[in-house]
Amino acid sequence: MIDLNAYFEKHHLKPEEILYIYHKDRKTVICPDHSEEIELYVPVRSVLDILPKDDFLNINKGVVVRRDRIVDISKDGIYTMLDGRTFQGRRRNLSTHRRLGKELELYDSTSGYTLPLSLLEKCTLLDDMPIAYCIIELVFNEEGHGIDFIFRYCNAQMAVIEGVPVEEMINRSFYEIFRNGDKKWLVAYADVALNGTQRTLHDYSPEIDKNLTIICYQPEPGFCACILQTS
Repeated sequence: MIDLNAYFEKHHLKPEEILYIYHKDRKTVICPDHSEEIELYVPVRSVLDILPKDDFLNINKGVVVRRDRIVDISKDGIYTMLDGRTFQGRRRNLSTHRRLGKELELYDSTSGYTLPLSLLEKCTLLDDMPIAYCIIELVFNEEGHGIDFIFRYCNAQMAVIEGVPVEEMINRSFYEIFRNGDKKWLVAYADVALNGTQRTLHDYSPEIDKNLTIICYQPEPGFCACILQTS
């Protein structure tokens, strides 16, 4: 049997660099975050035994993931890792997966919002897209009516459309940024955020003095993604 501690030391493999470990074709595959996969003829359990117990989770037979590299856990127990790879957790332990998912949710104590990191990471792919794109979070009153929305993501083209730097929009209320903002947008955005509908809006925006076409869809419950074009 291979001496795994010696193997890790010889190949400069550190536990904190490992994203996940899984079993494939009678081999154990170790996946570091910045190098090629490593395949060994040893049981997954043997590798897990030499790793920090609090840092790694055995989520299914032959699948071990690093706790702080998990970016989302679905209600069905599907784990999404930092590199986008997904693994199914034990189906008989769905409540455990959901509880862990709540523990690992991202929470911004300043702005008070909760949003899976996987969604934010996907958004960064759109930073330089030549079409304006944003994700907004709806704010509702006690009766469930939309009263405001907050920018959670804006790509660079949003600054061109809105005439406001991205850093001045992120985590700020629309009506804080645009004091003369029209409330007409709220009904459609709230419908999308709550009900998962898709809407295409054609209207004049007095805030920026432009005619806009806005395509909306729900990326996560409570949120509305918008693609904006001048028309």
